[in-house]
Amino acid sequence: MSSCSTRRALSEEAANLIEVFRSLQGEGLLVGVPQVFVRFAGCHLDCDYCDTEASRRRSRSFVVHARDPRCSAQVLANPVDPAALTQLVAGLAFDPPVHSVSITGGEPLLQHRFLLRWLPALRERGLMVYLETAGDYASRFDAVAPMVDWCAMDIKIPSATGGPPIWDRHAAFLEVCRAREVRAFVKAVVCAETTSAEVAAAARLMAETLPESWLVLQPVTPARHTARPVHPDHVLALVDAALSIHPRVRVIPQTHPQAGLR
Repeated sequence: MSSCSTRRALSEEAANLIEVFRSLQGEGLLVGVPQVFVRFAGCHLDCDYCDTEASRRRSRSFVVHARDPRCSAQVLANPVDPAALTQLVAGLAFDPPVHSVSITGGEPLLQHRFLLRWLPALRERGLMVYLETAGDYASRFDAVAPMVDWCAMDIKIPSATGGPPIWDRHAAFLEVCRAREVRAFVKAVVCAETTSAEVAAAARLMAETLPESWLVLQPVTPARHTARPVHPDHVLALVDAALSIHPRVRVIPQTHPQAGLR
């Protein structure tokens, strides 16, 4: 087997992770519910507000944080196979049970072939799957969607990310959510530079593809290149711009930094 084929096989049969831990969901519609988080390594984007920069790159090892903060974390080697990862998640997910398992990153859909192999094992153990994604890999999501209970999709607003617009890719992703009837909501980080026109474009996507779902505006948490918080008056103006097009709009800031949670 060539080295290229070997790397491809590993990407399908084993995963490259950053960390596994139990905590509370800190963003979006399900804020506050207990989850086991599986943070996948690797991301194709470079958002200015990224608060998990370590997850942008592949790593030789990953960390499993103990439920008891007095206990030491385990450092394990990457990549990890589906059976071993299922065992790690199960050790954190019960007694008492969590709401779901958050598949996050980085961008989990970069390792979608592994997800296809692994997610059925979570379903067999009665665990719901909550996928957090940038929402720009529609075909990959289409493959894993039957095994996803909740999808938390980001709309990458250019003023907040510092990157180019990807509206067409978001639209294709939301069409898959609709076709597959996945419970989904959209989160859009907004900053001081975000315009009403950008938020209106996000709301229009929702109105045209998922009219029954929520658009969550998330005021940026200052990080890296994003140093200034967004003024409350500006948030209210952005809400009005969204509501003029789509009736289901909420503002939910990140809560886990405020609570001191991972």
